[in-house]
Amino acid sequence: MKLTKEQQEIVNHSGGHAKVSAVAGSGKTTTMVARVEHLLAQGVEPGKLLILMFNKSARDSFEVKLRKALAPAQKQIPEVRTFHSLGLSLTKSFGKRGAVPQYSLQTENFIIEKLAKTIIRHIVDQGEGEEEWLNKENMEGFLTFVDLVKSTNKPVQDVFQALDIERRFDYFIQAFRLFEKSRKAQRIRFFADLIHEPVMAMLSDTPLAEWVGNRVDHIIVDEYQDINEIQQQLLACIAGTQARVMVVGDVDQCIYEWRGAKPEYISSRFAMDFKEARTFTLSYTFRYGHRLALAANHLIDNNRMRDRKLCLSFPGTFDTTVETCRECYPHPVLTVLKRWTEEGNPLTDCAVLLRMFAMSVPVELALLEAGVPYRMVGHEDVFECREIKALTGFLQLCMGSLGNGNSETAIETIQAMLANPHLGIKRDKIALLARKIAVNPEQAPLLIVAQADTGMAPFLRNQLEDRAEMWHEIQNFPPSSKAHDILEFLIDRGDLFSFYRRMSIRSAIAVNRIKTCQAFVDFARRLDLDVASFLTKISGLQQIQTDLHEDHLLLTSIHRSKGLEWPLVVLPGLGDGIFPLLPDEKKAVDDNLEDERRLFYVAMTRAIKKVVFIHPPDSRFEKQKKAGSTRFSSPPETKPQSFASRFLYEANLRLSASLGEFIEEGTTGANKLIKAKEIHMANRYLHAIDSTLKPFKQSQKSEKQSTTGHYKIEELAEGMYVRSSFFGVGVVTKVLDRHLGKLEVLFEEHGEKRLVAEFAKLMPVGG
Repeated sequence: MKLTKEQQEIVNHSGGHAKVSAVAGSGKTTTMVARVEHLLAQGVEPGKLLILMFNKSARDSFEVKLRKALAPAQKQIPEVRTFHSLGLSLTKSFGKRGAVPQYSLQTENFIIEKLAKTIIRHIVDQGEGEEEWLNKENMEGFLTFVDLVKSTNKPVQDVFQALDIERRFDYFIQAFRLFEKSRKAQRIRFFADLIHEPVMAMLSDTPLAEWVGNRVDHIIVDEYQDINEIQQQLLACIAGTQARVMVVGDVDQCIYEWRGAKPEYISSRFAMDFKEARTFTLSYTFRYGHRLALAANHLIDNNRMRDRKLCLSFPGTFDTTVETCRECYPHPVLTVLKRWTEEGNPLTDCAVLLRMFAMSVPVELALLEAGVPYRMVGHEDVFECREIKALTGFLQLCMGSLGNGNSETAIETIQAMLANPHLGIKRDKIALLARKIAVNPEQAPLLIVAQADTGMAPFLRNQLEDRAEMWHEIQNFPPSSKAHDILEFLIDRGDLFSFYRRMSIRSAIAVNRIKTCQAFVDFARRLDLDVASFLTKISGLQQIQTDLHEDHLLLTSIHRSKGLEWPLVVLPGLGDGIFPLLPDEKKAVDDNLEDERRLFYVAMTRAIKKVVFIHPPDSRFEKQKKAGSTRFSSPPETKPQSFASRFLYEANLRLSASLGEFIEEGTTGANKLIKAKEIHMANRYLHAIDSTLKPFKQSQKSEKQSTTGHYKIEELAEGMYVRSSFFGVGVVTKVLDRHLGKLEVLFEEHGEKRLVAEFAKLMPVGG
């Protein structure tokens, strides 16, 4: 493959340290392979060159490509390792030297999960915790916390205080200390210890660190934006004062913050730890065309924590199309897939990418109804989800069909019912109670009340009685009741959503559980069936996905999609407040928004031929898109998810699609045929690709005003930004009647207002 000028400069770099800022799909693997070839050709010994990758699949893939490239010259390939395999080698060496204990490595997940559960169970049994601490989400949260502590060299309490989680989870600190004490007593270590232990040993033992450093001359690190503190420390120790380090990554694709990765490592920290590093850019993507590149640039340019590079589509790259669809019935994903397959494309070329798995519920139900085969990766299928199992179980309770002969499936359903919301009793009692109810479901209320004992706290006894009464009330619903009415009663009567908010370690987990339930209730409401008919419908849908067809659609999370690509990418559920998923606190919103924007950027840049955004109906979005404006604001009294995601506003989709088409076709006069308010990014892009198209000029209408300083109606147009002394800053969304001077303005703080220009006395922003 012929290298671009940018790639060639990186390959031939002969100075000290270097940072390569690479956009999505920029051919960085090709560049790194060529860099290795160049170094070997310059006489660098293979044993003096180390390549570090972040996971085994990336390591294996890179090694295969490197072997193929070096085969003609019959050169020995240098060492290609993951951070953890390097840590394992150090741990073994340090163990022989007595610098770290010689523990056995445990790689099976169930072992670490069992140890964690034993520790949490001990705390709960001591009367210092709640039974719900042992649920799946909270146990996963604790194990994530353990890994996060070991991703840094900070004390456990400092790590907890820096996290955005509820203070009621401060038992994690005590649990971590007990976890480590038990782990060391058993003389075992886990995956996260492979880097943490040797690094902590080197930080406390200078001669040990000196023994490790300066063994190689060159280090190349891939996906550097994913690095965390302990890996950064390891890199510095290995490099010593001798190795020249080249890191390759993209700050805009830093999406693993929950593993300890932070954008500042690539944006500023590298230059601090590795002095006088030169910066290179891989700005051309070979994955997608100008339309998507423009939209991605418009979006990510809103982040402050980044470099100011542009993502440019390389000449000849596929002309990727960008589409938006409003949520409706039938679900628009069916129309998208129908068109796709009618054009001769396979379903295996498609991926539905999810911000949270609750977004998959309406998609899965639509696919099942339409008989479209799919595969869910990273989560249970819709009817295996515990929240939906519980809701379905309560409908079966109403019909008298709960239990089904004491089958394991029935017992699992009843356990889900007893945990949503949770009874507050121990898990072994829950399991035993579920088996008793499966045998005799009509006695369920009495069996629940019987769980109370004399030593139980009064509030727990009251909770059991209240839950038993709720089960009794559901049993007494008439069979003719609508399924959605019972589900809504259950959610309200059991205060289910408050329970999720109270017991979830992070707000994202609570929102996911709530949205899962809401999506299922919406499905029941749309069908408007009685309980028996609805359960029959559900049973029929459950039978559809038994055998996976060879040609099937993929559903997975955006986090899992990183580094991958598909010809067609569909992003559903794009309501503001859901994606971006935002907390309630203003400061947290500001801190979180850039993380969410990077996640959206990663999602949209997985597409090769087409990306489709599915969002709630939002007339304001259509107006802003038409005006070529990226300004977003939501009236405080309106539910956030009733608007399209602010990221769709920011992507300036109409301008991006129109200008991208003009660039692709080489049409002149784009600046006259395309009307847009926000033109800065378009002009930057045109300049960067050395386009023959003339740059856009800022509309003079926004500068023209009457001698009084206030706009007259004839001076106002859609897309103009204005300021009101009463309402603040806003954008003109519609001129209703120029004769009467009426118009509509969307204000950032007060929503859309209908005004008369003569009395509103609107001024230019800044006037």
